[in-house]
Amino acid sequence: MSDSVDSSHLNTDRSVAIIGAGIAGLCTGIYARMNGYAAHIYEMHTKPGGLCTAWKRDGYTIDGCIHWFTGSRPGSSLYKLWHEIGLIQSLELIDLDEFMRVEFTDAPTIVFHSDLDRLQRHLTEIAPEDAGLISEFLSDAKRVARYELPSDLPPRELMGLLTTLRIMPRMLRIMGPLRKWNALTVAQFTERIKNPQLRVAFSELWLTEMSAFALLMTLSWFHARQAGYPIGGSMPIAEAAERRFLQLGGEMDYRARVTDILVENDRATGVRLADGREQPADVVVSAADGHATIFDMLKGRYVDDTVRGWFEDLTPFPPLVFVGLGVGRTFSDEPKVSNGSSLGLARPIKVGNQTVDRLSYHLHNFDPMLAPEGKTAITCMFAADYEYWRDLSQDRERYEAEKKAIADAVVEALDARFPGLAGLVEMVDVATPTTFERYTGNWRGSFEGWLPTPAAMTNSMRRTLPGLDGFYMAGQWVAPGGGLPSGVMTGREVVQLMCHQDGKRFRTG
Repeated sequence: MSDSVDSSHLNTDRSVAIIGAGIAGLCTGIYARMNGYAAHIYEMHTKPGGLCTAWKRDGYTIDGCIHWFTGSRPGSSLYKLWHEIGLIQSLELIDLDEFMRVEFTDAPTIVFHSDLDRLQRHLTEIAPEDAGLISEFLSDAKRVARYELPSDLPPRELMGLLTTLRIMPRMLRIMGPLRKWNALTVAQFTERIKNPQLRVAFSELWLTEMSAFALLMTLSWFHARQAGYPIGGSMPIAEAAERRFLQLGGEMDYRARVTDILVENDRATGVRLADGREQPADVVVSAADGHATIFDMLKGRYVDDTVRGWFEDLTPFPPLVFVGLGVGRTFSDEPKVSNGSSLGLARPIKVGNQTVDRLSYHLHNFDPMLAPEGKTAITCMFAADYEYWRDLSQDRERYEAEKKAIADAVVEALDARFPGLAGLVEMVDVATPTTFERYTGNWRGSFEGWLPTPAAMTNSMRRTLPGLDGFYMAGQWVAPGGGLPSGVMTGREVVQLMCHQDGKRFRTG
């Protein structure tokens, strides 16, 4: 896609108000402009990206999102969508040879190599007693890597017989692994592992409530080299999407929190902002937090048992305590690991009201844009208790003291792993669940949307609400598993539904 824009089809008298300038909102806006809608995005924060975000501290960039970018390989299905919206062309992507490391105080480090053949040899050497299970799981991961499902499918409401027949052969090829491994959580899968270190290692790869198939898919992406890392992290992604949206003639308001979705005769007619302004629109799309959209902006008026069940039965990603450090050292002698490392602690760390015996840390020694020359940004994250941090934040003195105690404990633990590190720390920053909630509005401070549990993985969620016309939802709250792919895929689907409703041919350029 070139930088020039064919604007002959962009003029319209149909307008769409989009709530939220995260990746889902930006992608919705881009596709809306491609199809001739006058698109206006309202964002509560001062910059684009939503949860795809990073922030500056003392010359360092703390990246709060990106570990890898799914769809980074040219020719892959998701790459096509990133190319359609003009995002991936501006990114510098690298592939790392290691997905994750799990370190022990009394046993060798287990390395999850990106290459699954190499990983199988490594794991079998460490745990020969689990050779059969290792082979079965990784063989299925390689199979899934070969038969990628298309990402450019229409929403299920518009999927015709020909499209179904086209994708059926691929679906059939992965149906066996899907049925087998989606029947298990990661915790249930690890119960089958005999070697104690390998059991811990697999437990550290993903949240244990998640589907084992979701873990298998992640490993397959790395094997297929379609989970590269974008140099610069999250912000270049968000800025590229914003730039494309504005280039296409979209309009953007920052510091514009939407408090209400305006409705007349069961049709969305616009939005009301926190400052009292009302902005009319022919269509409203919420790419904001799902709970706030349904129960606050719409006052819970358009809810049935299915929608209510999302919030009663599904599990969101947990909130985080997120620690960022800036260290005056390159760590050039350390491996470059996409998903970071899990460090066994000789002395447990207290994080709020929880005690942890492992530290998840991420050396960003592969991205020179996140730190001044000769220095490195490090991030650490812990799953947290939302209620504890919500209540603690009401007492600012205790809240700040708790954050400092956690940061000090993290520095001490990393100093034991990398002697001398404590004396080289130049920057410390701690974000909590209330930080994420304040800047993104995400329900209960969750860092994504719905956790891809076995039940959620096969849950096909509507992009509309019952009884409400002229309204759609996009993003991680209507696509279990969340992440950046949910943003571009659901944004595309929503605009396809809009075009179908208006009798227009859907365009991608």
